[in-house]
Amino acid sequence: MREFCTTPKHIAEMTTKLIYISLSSSQWLLANSNCQKLRALALKPEDRARFEPIAQACSGLASLAQGNYPAATQAFLAVDPSYATIGNVAAIDFSRNVMTANDIAVYGGLCALASMDRQELHDSVLENEAFRNFLELEPHIRRAISFFCSGKYSQCLATLESYRNDYLLDMFLGSHVNNIYQIVRSKSMVQYFVPFSQVTLSALAAVFPRPGDHGSSPELLEDELADMIHKGILDARIDTVDQLLIAPPRDARADAHRNVMETADEIEHLLRLKLHRINMTQAGLEVQAPKSGKGKGPMMPGWGSGGSGIPA
Repeated sequence: MREFCTTPKHIAEMTTKLIYISLSSSQWLLANSNCQKLRALALKPEDRARFEPIAQACSGLASLAQGNYPAATQAFLAVDPSYATIGNVAAIDFSRNVMTANDIAVYGGLCALASMDRQELHDSVLENEAFRNFLELEPHIRRAISFFCSGKYSQCLATLESYRNDYLLDMFLGSHVNNIYQIVRSKSMVQYFVPFSQVTLSALAAVFPRPGDHGSSPELLEDELADMIHKGILDARIDTVDQLLIAPPRDARADAHRNVMETADEIEHLLRLKLHRINMTQAGLEVQAPKSGKGKGPMMPGWGSGGSGIPA
């Protein structure tokens, strides 16, 4: 109990046990709160190396259970690879009794697919040296992410679909599998449609067959697309007569004019700032940059040593 704790290590062990109890009783908010308390303790470096991976992993698990996939992704990606070899901490072996290193790879990979775009997946997941150690334990998750990043959406979904039944049996992930898979499927369809002005529903159904369907079903896909459009996930229109998915018309000339005007306004603003600085210099006024970290406001472009801008 807290009154018997005399060192930060004692408090860390007590908090670790509270995290375990919270996870076991599905008290996710309490588990997240205790994880934050554990990370905030002033521990010795050797003790922090033991407790920090547990705090990150359990925080990710609590966020996943609450459906907060972006927060869960960041927590799982921050878990140190030493998590698998820590062993007993406060008489609890988290890597065996709560979640294994394989679980972290699966949870983190699926949450990343549901919450990140292609560039973020490549930079933060595939190029993450620490998380790469976990992905090596579950090669199919790494393949699915690689397929998504390279635009091979049907292969990505097929890889995930082959493991759906296994994930449905997971005590923490099971209730979120269908939702995560649907999010990844919707993101894949949106990304696939980006370069096209129109696509036939039959071609789209062939690339994105619904789970359990042995052939393409444009009728069922039409309902799914309509639902995505109503939710604002997909910006398109459905031509039910010709069975087409059509992107909204865009005036390329108007877009070009708008971009040119915005660029011209930005250049004019910067030139006025430079002229203002020249006039101040000729008038004998000195423009000093604020001291590092003590400025009271944002710095304008070129403000500082060797710059050419001044405050507006």
